[in-house]
Amino acid sequence: MLVFCLKKYKNRISYFSIETANMNLSQIYNLLFSKEKAFVRTIQNIVGSVPKDTFLYQLALTHSSVMGSNRDKNIESAKLCNERLEFLGDSILDAVVADYLFQIYPLKDEGFLTEMRSKIVNRKSLNDLCHKLQIDRIIRHNQSGSINESMYGDALEAFIGAVYMDLGYEKAKKFIVTKIISSLIHLDTVEDQVISYKNKLIEYVQKNKMGQLEFDVIEENGTGHQKMFLVRAKAGEKILGSGVGKNKKTAEQRASEDALSRITQ
Repeated sequence: MLVFCLKKYKNRISYFSIETANMNLSQIYNLLFSKEKAFVRTIQNIVGSVPKDTFLYQLALTHSSVMGSNRDKNIESAKLCNERLEFLGDSILDAVVADYLFQIYPLKDEGFLTEMRSKIVNRKSLNDLCHKLQIDRIIRHNQSGSINESMYGDALEAFIGAVYMDLGYEKAKKFIVTKIISSLIHLDTVEDQVISYKNKLIEYVQKNKMGQLEFDVIEENGTGHQKMFLVRAKAGEKILGSGVGKNKKTAEQRASEDALSRITQ
């Protein structure tokens, strides 16, 4: 009977031995015995490694809208959504992309490298990448109606923060290079992209003699890393568009993008 059982499960044992060879106990448990095996497999398929701490990824995929009104009443709620991990992931992404560009463009100056990094990590690229990696399918949120697309790019940054906290810098770097830069970004195409919506809007307004372009801060809410700015772009007395961002520069870019989508239709 024992011989029969060993023969029956020989292939499965060999398979698990190969698959778990380089894992620690937390990873083996998550992969084989956790109640969240399906979620673990999803993360493994995206990252290329089995997670050690699944809570970090659940946190990275929890949008602040899930907190509801409690978010304003309890400062501890900031620890229950992805905003802190988003802050961390944004920094890791910038560092890895900067290092990558520094290595592959040894003769380019600082201005070129800065512009290329901006083109790769701009909000639209991150939103698109979140969809392509299918991270958008597992985000938890309570947004209804028209969903703010920036939620997807923010979740991707938070996801990177989770990979860094869970698996370390080298795994996070590998994930960014293989899944974001090499696989999904064609650098030759990126070099030709126009990424500064603000500059493009300035050119459009001047060319069409629409008057003096101005960016006004309409609202400023929150403090520290939770701060948000609502900026309105206008030419003369005509309001062209508006945008929200965690700093004035980002809000101006989004307001410019919104304005261009309206006036060039």
